[in-house]
Amino acid sequence: MADKGKHGFVRSVRRFFWLPRDMPRRPAAALPLVRAWLFALAVGAAFAVFTPDDDVLTPSIMTVVVWVGTLDDVIKGVRHRWPAFLISWAASWGLAWLLSTMVPGLDDSHWDEFAAFAPATAVFVAVFVGITRLPQHRRL
Repeated sequence: MADKGKHGFVRSVRRFFWLPRDMPRRPAAALPLVRAWLFALAVGAAFAVFTPDDDVLTPSIMTVVVWVGTLDDVIKGVRHRWPAFLISWAASWGLAWLLSTMVPGLDDSHWDEFAAFAPATAVFVAVFVGITRLPQHRRL
């Protein structure tokens, strides 16, 4: 970072939010995100088994693991990165909320929360990968 000069940090932050126009934007690779989702399932199941019922870590840990995987793709500069991230987050949150309201007593134990957040995080990954595969708008 020292070789970037005194404005290196500012450039890095700008690149996080606004990529250069000439930078190629590829769709997100599905396999690493599916691996992150499977890891989130394993971590969520472990927390559901080994934590007391008054802790609320299971859905949070599962969501954070999937977020880290998708944020890595956002930083790399995939197509439609911010809309893909925000829409997939909204779809995931909406599905988790819908499942928790439709199934009575779903918040009673960690396994019930796991049952709601496993498909919600899968929807997060599927929507993110799907949106990044949409064609990119060509500027004239």
